[in-house]
Amino acid sequence: MNKFYADYYQFAKQLVTNNSKVTIESRMDNNQLSITPYIYNACSANCQFCSEKLVRGGSITVCNGISTDYADKFAKILNRVKDTPIFLSLSGKEPSESKEHLKVILDVVKNFQENGGNITDKVMYSNLSGFAKDFNGLIEVLNNNDITRIECSRHHFNETKNQWIVNFKRFNGGFEPIMKNEVFADVVKRLNAIIPVKMVCVLQKAGIGKVEEIVEYLNFAAEMGVTDVVFRELAMFDNAIELGRTQKYIVDNRVELMDLLTALPADQFEISNIVKGYYYFSFGYKFNNRMNVSFEMSDYEEMIKYHGNMDDEKIYKLIYYPNGILCKDWNMKGKLDWV
Repeated sequence: MNKFYADYYQFAKQLVTNNSKVTIESRMDNNQLSITPYIYNACSANCQFCSEKLVRGGSITVCNGISTDYADKFAKILNRVKDTPIFLSLSGKEPSESKEHLKVILDVVKNFQENGGNITDKVMYSNLSGFAKDFNGLIEVLNNNDITRIECSRHHFNETKNQWIVNFKRFNGGFEPIMKNEVFADVVKRLNAIIPVKMVCVLQKAGIGKVEEIVEYLNFAAEMGVTDVVFRELAMFDNAIELGRTQKYIVDNRVELMDLLTALPADQFEISNIVKGYYYFSFGYKFNNRMNVSFEMSDYEEMIKYHGNMDDEKIYKLIYYPNGILCKDWNMKGKLDWV
């Protein structure tokens, strides 16, 4: 049976009861605001579980190009929350495939910081496909911008199984170069020497879904010099999501995170921290005393319920789309008239 946000809250409290060294850190207490200048492109992959393809209430994200006043509007948005600590999320479809858009975003952010804006973190979420084709060009854009880390997605240590899940698209008569483990490992090692790389794997029955597979994946990451890994449960949603291929894949392939956490071997995994967000939980462990491993769940219905009830001035997340629309929810829901 699926477990939701409330179930994981009870689970977290029980873990704290059983371990006096662990506490629950509430991210809702730090007044930090997450801002996503959403990067929209064709993406280099076609993931089976991609949340971008989920349709809620007949709505799906579609952006036709970047508005002419995109940078000016973005600057106004940042200045409106200038006194708030900001977590900058460089994400969307595939950021590494939109180098020029990245540059526009980072130029606005740099100007904002130079004028007193408070950006606490800058995190890029990527499958690294662009780095496999234009490594130096992307590094030139990212350099001198204090990128905190790059969270790169890779959903299996076996490149064939990963390709079945991710569906990297055709490129120059073959597939995207990053499809190959050899290319992926080379990019990760080169990148990790410049910007910290954290690997992200979505748990699923068709991929990594058992404790022994988690251990093998961690060894795969360690071989590339990666010391931080995140395993994410497929997101929860309710009947507001329309039936379809992606929705069916997520339902059929869900792996319950709580089941895995209770099965982790104590001689290899030691719990170190628990983070509670307004719609997610993150359970942090040390693997073999050498790697940081987080197990995360997110409940989109909890996020949407919270957004629907909150005042526009008390917001934890903003999504700014290339067409100049600002929202407090995905699929261009919860539009704000700030700009």
